[in-house]
Amino acid sequence: MSSCREAICEIDMSDVNWIDANMCAPLGAVLQSNSYENKITKIILLNMKSRIQDILQKNGFLPNFGFDVVKKPDPYGTTIEYQRFGCMDSQSFKRYVERHFRGKGLPEMTPRLAQKFRESISEIFENAIDHSKTQLGIFACGQYFPAQKRLDFSIADLGIGFRENILNCLGKGFAPEDAIEWALEGMNTTRKPKGGKPGGFGLKLIKEFIKLNRGGLYIVSDCGFWSLSQGQVYKNRFKAPFPGTIVNIEINTSDAQSYCLESEEIIDAEDIF
Repeated sequence: MSSCREAICEIDMSDVNWIDANMCAPLGAVLQSNSYENKITKIILLNMKSRIQDILQKNGFLPNFGFDVVKKPDPYGTTIEYQRFGCMDSQSFKRYVERHFRGKGLPEMTPRLAQKFRESISEIFENAIDHSKTQLGIFACGQYFPAQKRLDFSIADLGIGFRENILNCLGKGFAPEDAIEWALEGMNTTRKPKGGKPGGFGLKLIKEFIKLNRGGLYIVSDCGFWSLSQGQVYKNRFKAPFPGTIVNIEINTSDAQSYCLESEEIIDAEDIF
């Protein structure tokens, strides 16, 4: 502590050899939560390896946490910048998604599906605001890995999580991992319709796309973990909770299929989405 007016938290990064840049979303959320709860005014990341610093400087993460650096150019356009959004920033988030998902190797989609896909990601943001009751905003970040043929995008919040939200709204008691699964099934939702339009379809549409795309969907909420990878669902429970929810979408960019909505005219039945 440098003075009675400023509390500083120093984090030793010397043992960190790699970080997937999209994980800056939950990392930023954890650091923000720690700052808020412990009244820390400054967090400094120490002893960072140059390649880690390079990644976190390109996506704009470092200036938020003790580094007096400017954002580093990304000549290959692989980063989706780290950003914290306020609870009233849904339009800013929509523009952020539209801007950063261009040129990142997404499979071919019809214009209607591409729009619906972006809307589904935006609905994840809106659900996080509506359901989590967070006061500390929403954290987002991503990374395109051309060599690995994947695009990862993460959204994190510091709210009450799936289990508590379902319990509060519907009186249903689930284990944390089962609460995540419940929210991804059929017409299940705790969100009230807006303008006659029911909520709860964002994650479901993303899940159906990921199944066909052979990508991955990974969700952590409270102590619960749920994943869909290579068409297989896996559930587990952590010993300690994450202080909110993380949704990580992993898109297989080697997918050569073309996708459209079921309501659109198609030629190959296997391409229905």
